[in-house]
Amino acid sequence: MASRRLSRQTLDGADDPQAVLVQGAARLGLPLDDATIARLLRYQSLLLQWGDRINLTAVRNPGDVVIRHFLDSLALLRELPQKPALCGGTLVDVGSGAGFPGVLCALFRPELRVTLVERVGKKAAFLLTLRRELALDYEVEARSAELLSGGYDIAVSRAALPLSDWLKLGARLIGQTGWVFAMTTPREPVPAEAGLAGLFLHRDVVYDVGAGSRTLLCFRRLAPPAP
Repeated sequence: MASRRLSRQTLDGADDPQAVLVQGAARLGLPLDDATIARLLRYQSLLLQWGDRINLTAVRNPGDVVIRHFLDSLALLRELPQKPALCGGTLVDVGSGAGFPGVLCALFRPELRVTLVERVGKKAAFLLTLRRELALDYEVEARSAELLSGGYDIAVSRAALPLSDWLKLGARLIGQTGWVFAMTTPREPVPAEAGLAGLFLHRDVVYDVGAGSRTLLCFRRLAPPAP
């Protein structure tokens, strides 16, 4: 298991969400071009507009949206395996809610076939609107992840389930080889269910993009040895 720590970011221009976004992404090694900035700012605008009508997120301040949602999602993005390591290039985001982190995966990694799972109908409608407005390519499943057939290369979840439950579900959603990512807090211990599900902890990243320490756990399953 590899463990590493990304230091807390101190961002200039905290009152300017665009400046925070650009600086934070650059410090994560993901510089943004003008077109991507425009799409992310449109995402932020839609999130706040829809948030007046449905419960998408408790975070309402534009700067906090950038830090707690956009930059937090980018911390995952930088850890995803590259295409040569993948079989079919598929990723599933379970409990996607307002689209974090799955929408950013679709935006920054367009070669991936991304599926967002959100069983709350109004939130799924937001994800469909977002897909149209940002001209992105991903699927939305408005049903329980338990009903999916599985076989994905990557399964991700951003604290949508207790970690032990997520590892059992994530292990079922990936194929014979694959990755399960869990975005959680440093206080949550790694449960024994990981080993029972045939997963091993490949990487443990503690990071802070400006909202306090978070933990990104990357589990892997390797194909069983040939008989």
